[in-house]
Amino acid sequence: MSAAEVDLLVLGGGPAGMAAAWEAALAGKRVWIVEREPSLGGLCATTERDGFRFDLGGHRIVSKRAALVDRIRALMGDALEERTRKSVIALRGQRFTYPLVAAELATKLPPSLLARAAVDYARERALDALGRRSPDATFHQWVERRFGRTLYELFFGPYTEKLWGMSADELSSDWASQRLSLLNLSDVALRLAGVRKGAARTYARRYLYPRGGIGALFERLARELDALGVRVLCDAEAIAFDRDPADGSVRHVRLRAGGSQIELRCGGVVSTIPLDACATLIAPHDRATREHGAALSHRGLRFLNVMLDGPAPVLDATWVYVADPSLFMTRLQEPAERSRSMTPEGKASVMIEIPCDPGTHEFNASDESLCERAIEQLQDVGVALRGRVIGAFSTRAPYAYPRYALGYDRHRDALFSAIARAPNVWTVGRQGLFRYVFMDTAMEMGFAAAREFVRGQRSDPRTIAAIDNNPTLHEAQSVLG
Repeated sequence: MSAAEVDLLVLGGGPAGMAAAWEAALAGKRVWIVEREPSLGGLCATTERDGFRFDLGGHRIVSKRAALVDRIRALMGDALEERTRKSVIALRGQRFTYPLVAAELATKLPPSLLARAAVDYARERALDALGRRSPDATFHQWVERRFGRTLYELFFGPYTEKLWGMSADELSSDWASQRLSLLNLSDVALRLAGVRKGAARTYARRYLYPRGGIGALFERLARELDALGVRVLCDAEAIAFDRDPADGSVRHVRLRAGGSQIELRCGGVVSTIPLDACATLIAPHDRATREHGAALSHRGLRFLNVMLDGPAPVLDATWVYVADPSLFMTRLQEPAERSRSMTPEGKASVMIEIPCDPGTHEFNASDESLCERAIEQLQDVGVALRGRVIGAFSTRAPYAYPRYALGYDRHRDALFSAIARAPNVWTVGRQGLFRYVFMDTAMEMGFAAAREFVRGQRSDPRTIAAIDNNPTLHEAQSVLG
């Protein structure tokens, strides 16, 4: 078994891990990144086939932090393009602008439906005024109490249950409070009721995007890390921690890389691997830790990347949210709407996001059968692909979203406590904190953990977990306006 020594070991080479390595290396620390996949980038990778490029999701550079955006600009130079988002919801055979626009809803939805929605909304506001409600526990309760039963049944409930593969009565209200913006939807409801006038507030529409896909940002960062002396081990993983009996610090980490093992002495660990996996490495024989970890789960995604003959646009939108519960996809994306560099000249492409878990039919089905099924279903939302498809391939993300099932926070906090036993281990990022975060937030978490390591300080894991714990404001504010 070979041996090595580093200052900081980073587990996971996604945005949070690479940011932590970047910050520590700039401070002169010796850093290793250990990544289980064949390449870096995590969920912000870009896949490519025959000149067609696809991101793993809707990542883009939108942030209220000027310092972070300036840092990315300096790294990428002229490889960034400024773009404008255009998102729509496909519902009842029509398209609606997203965020929702009151005037459009008033003209496209049946008057009887709008009347029911207005009555439901007024009823919920009257109940609020009485002040005798119990706290919101479930997603269903949170949404219905703010928008009424009609809007819940029209969009929120069906879409959410399809996305998560579980009842909205089993999903924590935390998901709604952190991910549904009252900023625009309350405006819409009040304007439909005639209570509020004037221009609606909305999300930041402009964003930066790297030419060649979001993965180009992390490919460039990987070159920067190499220049700073950071060593990267891909197709590798941590299999054991050796902790100091005096204070519980991790002093040695055993790695599996290919067919060999490496014993690594380190001064600290920044982990972006799933929270339960990190806690188990720290307390491998603790039954309670294993049980709390088993109680948390992730929702998987399959991205069906469809390559098309003929020019773009196909969707005439960056995103199309598909609300109909009878259709297996939740979102469509057209990469060329972000950058023309994403498809060959004279070609187009569509990425179909399919929420599904490992072991299910949708996760395991062949690309050919899944593509044929998708072509049939897309006709129902006005997207005609038949006759244009020249190929399709899939990318899969088994740990795409942390599932906020009822009681998840109790299990997560127990795992935080287990990790706190090792004072030189930081857990960050979406999987590392079991919290849905955007790319820029994940990077900021990595920077924060590395700064603590460099200073020789360590906060409670919940401190970093609280960074940007206000996504409603996050998407409404951007240095780009």
